Amino acid sequence: MNMATDTNRFDRDREAEKDAATRQALAEIAAGRVVSAEAAIAWIDSLGTDHPLPMPEPGQ
Repeated sequence: MNMATDTNRFDRDREAEKDAATRQALAEIAAGRVVSAEAAIAWIDSLGTDHPLPMPEPGQ
């Protein structure tokens, strides 16, 4: 096996993993298991402060 074959196999495996992750994310969205952008931004902005917010849960 040569380096080009290994690289092509790696690229195909990586693309398959990305496709699977995308399908999973779309299923999570379709099921309503999402966090609003506002809740995510508020949480992120609170990190590193004296009173960080808990990580938002789906539905927030």
